[in-house]
Amino acid sequence: MTNRNDNVNYKPMFLLSAMFMGIIGSGFMSKEEAPLHSAPSIFQQKQALKYYVEDPIEIVAGDITSIHKIASIILKDEVSAMITPELKSAEGLTSVYQIGDYELTIENFDLKKSKEQDIFVSVRKVAVGATAKEDLLVLTSMHDTQESGTKANEVVSTYKLKVAVSDTTAPVISVVLDEDVITEGDDFDAEDYFESAIDDVDGEIAHETESDVDNYTPGVYTVTYRAKDNAGNESSASVTITVEEKEEPVQSFDYSSYYGGYYGNLSGVSSSAIASAALAQVGLSQDCTVLASNALAAAGVSYHGWPAGYMSLGSIVSGAEAQPGDLIYYADGGMGMSHIAVYIGGGQAVHGGWNGSSTVVAGAYIGSGPVFIRVGQ
Repeated sequence: MTNRNDNVNYKPMFLLSAMFMGIIGSGFMSKEEAPLHSAPSIFQQKQALKYYVEDPIEIVAGDITSIHKIASIILKDEVSAMITPELKSAEGLTSVYQIGDYELTIENFDLKKSKEQDIFVSVRKVAVGATAKEDLLVLTSMHDTQESGTKANEVVSTYKLKVAVSDTTAPVISVVLDEDVITEGDDFDAEDYFESAIDDVDGEIAHETESDVDNYTPGVYTVTYRAKDNAGNESSASVTITVEEKEEPVQSFDYSSYYGGYYGNLSGVSSSAIASAALAQVGLSQDCTVLASNALAAAGVSYHGWPAGYMSLGSIVSGAEAQPGDLIYYADGGMGMSHIAVYIGGGQAVHGGWNGSSTVVAGAYIGSGPVFIRVGQ
């Protein structure tokens, strides 16, 4: 006997049962399991605000008086242009300013960064003499007066503005001196003349130095310092450096006690000693009489006087007889004045006072012609 239930398909029944149980089960879902829709945050509400002024407000980077420009757009004539904004607090990109009887909280605002920014300005009127207190933020339409029956110092209205912060001010470079004079061969470092490079937005910034100073060559040189801020504004400052020729020390003696006379034994004076002492003075700055006196002093003779006076120290010899160490007198050394030199042989002599004050080796036959003097004879 065939079982009537053998060919029955139970699958649809199970599906219907499962659907039924699902419907029943959903009715018992806990509150915590149900999907929630959170209210928009304060920031989201602010973002949803329309711009109070559609065109960007031009702001100068780093200029706190720009805050007054923002305030005057919202408060119109309520704030005098003579009032300087006072920074009450600052944290991150949020700053609180006091302007007259109003307190402005400015969010998402970087006064030091050159760019376009969407900012939110909350305005609260603070009664003069009243104690400032925290008030609930009231988001309003851009054109509502927001009186709502509250006290004046409890009203907070928020505005969404677009500002364009621009930094057009170049850094200020300070130097120790505008110009300086150094002597040939002195140590020189261009950085010794640099003091600082300060930008009103970026603070102290780096600089570059350009210098063509050659402290071993006399001349006039320039040191230039350059600095650029983060906004690309550049500035420069220069220092003029003058390198003066180094003057060789002048070897001089006090001949006042024996001017016009001589001391020492003139007999047996070494002519070679006189010549060697004269050559040793080449390059010194001195006149002709100091050269001759210094050369004589090396041979033990102390004398100083006018050029003609040196003729009293010996006898005149001819040019053919002249030898190194002889003195040479010139009635006119070529400049219209008398002159004294030291002969070193070969038609050459050491001359002091050459071209003013130099000691050089030059020809013995100059000016009015040489008169050779053999010292001690």
